[in-house]
Amino acid sequence: MLNMLKNWLKRTAAPGVSIAIEDGHQIRCFSEGVSDLRANLPVCDETEFQLGSVSKLITAFVLLETLADRNASVDTPVVTIAPDLKASNESAFHNVTIRQLLCHTSGLDSQWRAEFGRGEGASKMAARAIAAMPLIARPSELFSYSGPAYVLAGYITELLSGRCWEEHVWLTVAKYLNYHSISARPEQVLLKPSAIGYVALPEGDGAPMPAARWYAPLALSPGGGLVGTPADVAKLMRAVRDRLGLSPVPARQMAAAFAAPTVGWRYEGWGLGIAKYRLADRSTCWGHDGTTSGQGYAVRLCEERPETVIVATNAAWAASQAGKLAEEIIGRITGGVDSARVEYRRDAMASYDAWRLPPAEDLSESYIRLNHTTLVRSGSGAELIVEEIYSPQDEANWFGKEDPRGTNGVMEQFKLVERHSYASISKKLHFLRHPDAPGRIYAHDGMRASVRTARPWI
Repeated sequence: MLNMLKNWLKRTAAPGVSIAIEDGHQIRCFSEGVSDLRANLPVCDETEFQLGSVSKLITAFVLLETLADRNASVDTPVVTIAPDLKASNESAFHNVTIRQLLCHTSGLDSQWRAEFGRGEGASKMAARAIAAMPLIARPSELFSYSGPAYVLAGYITELLSGRCWEEHVWLTVAKYLNYHSISARPEQVLLKPSAIGYVALPEGDGAPMPAARWYAPLALSPGGGLVGTPADVAKLMRAVRDRLGLSPVPARQMAAAFAAPTVGWRYEGWGLGIAKYRLADRSTCWGHDGTTSGQGYAVRLCEERPETVIVATNAAWAASQAGKLAEEIIGRITGGVDSARVEYRRDAMASYDAWRLPPAEDLSESYIRLNHTTLVRSGSGAELIVEEIYSPQDEANWFGKEDPRGTNGVMEQFKLVERHSYASISKKLHFLRHPDAPGRIYAHDGMRASVRTARPWI
């Protein structure tokens, strides 16, 4: 296993990596590389990494535990528990349920960030600001991954538990792990070994650029602000399996109704805080990936088997490879399919037949999210020229200071691979039209939907 990690570090140029493998009986930990290049500190089993969006999996678990303690349902409307959010200007938001928040079908936009400080009232201000945002689709219509939905999930947890979210998470996890490392409070992290994140590969003989700030403000931590060791996250996954019905017993498998249909070839569906990944035609697993300003985390739970694999690294550019490493380890454990030869489903929009566009639809236009603009124009033949531009604010949030590379757009050529599905070397885009509003067209990257608009910003 250590040779495998050494080869992975060499291939990705990441400073360090840590993994935990749980087989239903014991947890084995392996680590390689350094957690802090300046101090030359090695990664060890006790090194904590930022979970990024893997925090959402724990946010969902804690909320589900809290709902169960109070005999409340995931199909309860959010405003039933948080009537103060009825002040939203978006009347459709009043129909959003807790299940829709956790399955990314609430209609809330994908990413949003604001600093509200910490203490009493911070999460309430964040929740009220999110509830006032226009929805990109009506609740339950469209899968689109949403960080703000999980900030609201954290606020709902606070109202149900009577405690601030970060304290309630700590105590809920402690019921299963006793003393543990999973926390959203930086002052707790500073007392233990923790990895320094790096956000950009070195240029020439230089060193990688370290992340200049903590990723998530405390009020937004339910969407991506937790920290923990791979070993502790692996231990917690035992309880997560039981709560979500993912224990390795076929009768306990998560019901299909729990999974929201997704767009693209990568996922089979999205459940309550967790995705169902397609590994091959007949092989799937459950999990979640996370990326922060400098670190990457991946969780994979075997289906109908007890194994869980956790991978953490302190290189943002290697974050997308963390999940692939976890799946490669699963393949070795189970003797399954080589993840490098995964056969994804052929029809990317199989679950959204009513959303298909007319064959001759002109896709040229601007497609926007809160922090991101995608500019699309027709190329030669059946190709698209796509330029992606992130907002200056998002660049500052991500790097903690002005990105020395600037905020210039990244332009790529996308080739048609299926009707209204296009792919470049690194990304895929699927175009959909709202069935009840023909003028509303979306560009969907398999995770997030951007709405077409004639009002771009550059």
